[in-house]
Amino acid sequence: MQVRFSAKDIDNLFMECGRTIGTCVQVGPSETLIELLPHVGKGYLQRIKLRPGLEISIEHFEVLEPFMAEISNHFNREVIEFKSSLSGYAKGDFSDFEDTYHLAPRQSRISFAANCGEWIECQPHEPIIHVEVNVEPSILNNLIGGRADQVSGDLRTVLAGRATAPLSLTQTMSQATFQAAEQILNCPYQGLTRQLFLESRALELIALQLPLGLTEKEIHSSHYILKKDEVDRIHYAKKILLNNLENPPSLLELAQRVGLNDYKLKRGFRQVFGTTAFGCLYQHRMERAKILLQSNYSTVTEVAQAVGYASTTSFSAAFKKKFGMSPRNYKLRS
Repeated sequence: MQVRFSAKDIDNLFMECGRTIGTCVQVGPSETLIELLPHVGKGYLQRIKLRPGLEISIEHFEVLEPFMAEISNHFNREVIEFKSSLSGYAKGDFSDFEDTYHLAPRQSRISFAANCGEWIECQPHEPIIHVEVNVEPSILNNLIGGRADQVSGDLRTVLAGRATAPLSLTQTMSQATFQAAEQILNCPYQGLTRQLFLESRALELIALQLPLGLTEKEIHSSHYILKKDEVDRIHYAKKILLNNLENPPSLLELAQRVGLNDYKLKRGFRQVFGTTAFGCLYQHRMERAKILLQSNYSTVTEVAQAVGYASTTSFSAAFKKKFGMSPRNYKLRS
């Protein structure tokens, strides 16, 4: 499915999304939810305004077929975006930016592009969970108390209002960043407490992702530069791994199947996806387990077997470590 949006700002874009790919629901005076139409997929897009110049966007969905969204060139996005990817793989490009960006699970991305189009692509049957904090440069300047000299050169240029090209910086996500994003997704509060809790987590995500004195070139200078063919092989390795949840191949077998040595596969997997091969397998198993537990016909034992655990006890321990509750309790709550 391919859609094109002609919106000029984020307010119009959200309205267009509501008309094109979902149903728009006004949850409150500062919160809007778009539920995807059944023929598009399942899940939602959520926008939460915290204060003028600071808001949160949440993408939590799964599409039924290859999906590409294009935003036209006259889109005005005078915000710095701090995006955290908890699940799913997406790629995209600013219309005036030379390199396509890739965003994988356990990666975060800082971007800025005023009056610049963009296209975004994601694959079917792969849960996308992204938490994004959008902040206007003037607000971020106020938050850091005028200490822009301590941030990276590229971001410093944005804060000074001198940016002539888009900013796009992707990093491996820290555990603290992952936890802060998860807390936004699972916020248990309502009313004013919810507002203050979400704002505190949004500021925490900005603080944890803020590049201090590093350019993108400096951040990636210690990385081995993967060739396009090697990146393709690593993506193929991930596909093999996730298609064999019940009986995954060993790392050596996986490397042999995609034509890489095991060292390059390990290093490349962490560079492309921000985690190890079996860290990725674990994440996918747990997300798949959540979906199965929400159904009315799968017992905990059946779910454990479906995602590759021979022992229900081991599965329950892994699930509780990931989500903070047992699979049985999660199923009762769903």
